[in-house]
Amino acid sequence: MIQINGVDFEPRADCWYQHDYVALVNNIASGEWNEPGAFRAIISQDLFFIVLFVMKIPQHLSNNPFVVNACRDVTEGPKDYTLDVWAREHFKSSIITIAETIQYQLLNPNHATAIFSYVRPVAKLFLGSIKDIFQKSQILKVCFPDVCWADPEKEAPLWSLDGGLIFRRETSRKEPSVSSWGLTEGMPTGGHYERRVYDDISTEDMKDSVDMMEKVKDKFDSSQNLGTDGGHHRVVGTYYHHADPLTHIKGIVMPDGAPKYFYRLKPGSDDGTATGKPVFLSQKRWDDLRLTRTFNCQQLCDPSPLSDMRLNPDLLLPIERRMIPKDVYRFMLVDQAGDLASAKVKSGPSLDSWAFGVVAVEPFTDDIGQSRVFIEDLYVSPLSESEAIDLIVRMYIKSGMIMRIGVEKVGLSTTHSHIASALKAQGRHVSFEKGGNGVLLHPLGQGTKGGGWKRKMIESALSWPLNNGKIFYSTSVPANFIERLKIEMRNFPVWHDDVMNMLAYLYSQVLKDFQFGMAEEQQEQKKKRYAQSQPVRGWMSI
Repeated sequence: MIQINGVDFEPRADCWYQHDYVALVNNIASGEWNEPGAFRAIISQDLFFIVLFVMKIPQHLSNNPFVVNACRDVTEGPKDYTLDVWAREHFKSSIITIAETIQYQLLNPNHATAIFSYVRPVAKLFLGSIKDIFQKSQILKVCFPDVCWADPEKEAPLWSLDGGLIFRRETSRKEPSVSSWGLTEGMPTGGHYERRVYDDISTEDMKDSVDMMEKVKDKFDSSQNLGTDGGHHRVVGTYYHHADPLTHIKGIVMPDGAPKYFYRLKPGSDDGTATGKPVFLSQKRWDDLRLTRTFNCQQLCDPSPLSDMRLNPDLLLPIERRMIPKDVYRFMLVDQAGDLASAKVKSGPSLDSWAFGVVAVEPFTDDIGQSRVFIEDLYVSPLSESEAIDLIVRMYIKSGMIMRIGVEKVGLSTTHSHIASALKAQGRHVSFEKGGNGVLLHPLGQGTKGGGWKRKMIESALSWPLNNGKIFYSTSVPANFIERLKIEMRNFPVWHDDVMNMLAYLYSQVLKDFQFGMAEEQQEQKKKRYAQSQPVRGWMSI
């Protein structure tokens, strides 16, 4: 048993420490090593030393093989573009967000670290821990007098949770040494940081708001502009949803398809399963957590709803425009904004989205009765009615021959009439009378209570062709609109469904009027398969 900085320590045989702390104490006691110099050297290299002897996290928690090994992994692994997804209560924030930030600023006093969370109050909690340690830790003040203030609250130029912390440094710059920010509120403007840490950018209260998850993803991408050339950043967290910001970050790839982020996954059990042996928690604590609904995400680090995704966007197939067959039937479909009444008098981002596009259908079916469908053009965005009609007319005209145009009929809306009039002014005739080339689309689930029936109709219309590789999108379609469709699918049925609704109209209300037969080669293949399945008959069978 030894004591360092007032902390009792007894080495464990099952822990692979980065340094021999007993030898360290003995060498200092014998006078062989200078005490401040020895501790300064080890603090500069050893994250576990900071966790136990500087942060003083109780030994019964921190002196654990999992924590010791995790500290070594962080120290020895890459420093930039890292994504650490660890189980809850497994020291990820203590090691990376707090201990490594302390170590980094001690070694780089002229640099600046920014800590980002979903909202700023969460990031302030991490900053508060760092602030408290630098105020109280005598070992840091003695070993790093060139960085630490003796009394920071009186001596430091800036020392607050709102403004940030400024340590002793040789440069004069506007960025604090360490500061905290929120991605969705109060992001810094004009600042540049050598080190950025993203911790708790995905949270429990965010998972039920797809809009907020998408906002955080956008803000995360924007915050990359707050870095510096030669700087680095880490992302730390735990999954809460199969489409949360962490899964978005994990999916970012280089131009050659290689993952952009070094991914370190640390589930709470040795084999990543619920029945595995806990790597850190007690068996009792593990068994208690197994009863919770968030166990898969937060302890196994498995955003399990992904396996239950009803409409998997990965099954959408890209195709170059030139590879789309020539002999196709083209249909245009219009899904009106849900709140049409307000759309007539309002404009801007508060409007519901319109979704309209041109879809090409190969006029042949395969042996499971499905035709290949190609999304050739697409637009989805909040618009006023006049803006939407103008864009619809433009898309219709540039798309060549349109076999049918289907327009959703919402209540007493006369949007279809306005579209027909606008097209007539451009020399194009569309009639929504019976037998005409215009079709009034009846809202899915109309007359039912709630959206359950509508969701069921969307799923039944799209799941079969999607799962059988029959839905393609042209790579010429703007990427943001295809991404919108993928987000809708990924979060179905808890988010917007504008584009999916538009596509469902194709299958449920437009194609039913067309009877497509098999292509000739498919008919020949079917005949051959039938012939091969028949028994061979000799003369004795006559």
